[in-house]
Amino acid sequence: MKTRQAFAWFLPLGLAAGLSACGAEQPLPQCTVGRGEHAVRYTLKTGTGACARKKAEVLGAQAFRVPGSHVPPTLAFKPKPLADLEGKDPDSTHSAIASGDFTTEYPNAEGECVVPQMSEARQVVSADPGSTVDLRYQWSNLHIQGRATIPGTQWWAELTYSEGDCTATYEAVGVFPAIRCEKQAPDPNNPGKTITVRDPEVCKQPRSGSSLDPLFPITCEETTNLCVLDGQPPALVH
Repeated sequence: MKTRQAFAWFLPLGLAAGLSACGAEQPLPQCTVGRGEHAVRYTLKTGTGACARKKAEVLGAQAFRVPGSHVPPTLAFKPKPLADLEGKDPDSTHSAIASGDFTTEYPNAEGECVVPQMSEARQVVSADPGSTVDLRYQWSNLHIQGRATIPGTQWWAELTYSEGDCTATYEAVGVFPAIRCEKQAPDPNNPGKTITVRDPEVCKQPRSGSSLDPLFPITCEETTNLCVLDGQPPALVH
């Protein structure tokens, strides 16, 4: 696995607009992933307990490549729960970032870019006296959409997630960029003040530099208020 410098948690989001204008006759772009925050929806496969309650979360992603090398790039993931603990784990062998190599420089015949396995991302932090927070993410079987209409903005993978002695497995589906289906509204109990309320329509509204592609089927996840992909990649509204 190639070594790359760890990327910062908050990354420029980049533009998602104009993806649908790409014609089918255009050559496939190089394998990549949307650079910034992705919204990830989880479906539980096995497990019970505290580790089996994930519904959706934000994850930072970036691809690293050596220009002109013709070597497949490296993918890096940083889940927000680990990013929130970064710098507090005294064990230097633990990393909040998972990384793994793409198998090819360009998408395969199915229009996908595959990362078979990623390194474990883990943070172990002392909490209250006598207790420890130990979170581990092990990603595998990643399939990132590489076709011109969805270049690195939709993907699915398998995740083995652990909290201490509790372990669960999930199917994960990601979409770029991460947007929350929330807005500010007048507070009925405090005139002149505002509160944050859930609004699924926010997922469809254009935003400067960080809009979801209007051709993506999106739903507002109820427990996290994240705009997540509704369906399996490749998913487009016809």
